Amino acid sequence: MSHERKTQWTHRLEHLHALRERFLAARRYDRAYETYLTIQHAYDLWADEMFHSRG
Repeated sequence: MSHERKTQWTHRLEHLHALRERFLAARRYDRAYETYLTIQHAYDLWADEMFHSRG
């Protein structure tokens, strides 16, 4: 995985974690849970790209 892709993934995941924290602070637990599920899906996509894109 290129440095640029790692940076993109890091930024995306940091943004999602911050969004989840904002929902938790606002007591929007339903939205925080939805964001948690999105984060888990993003980690699955990251792992797939990280470990299956090696040629």
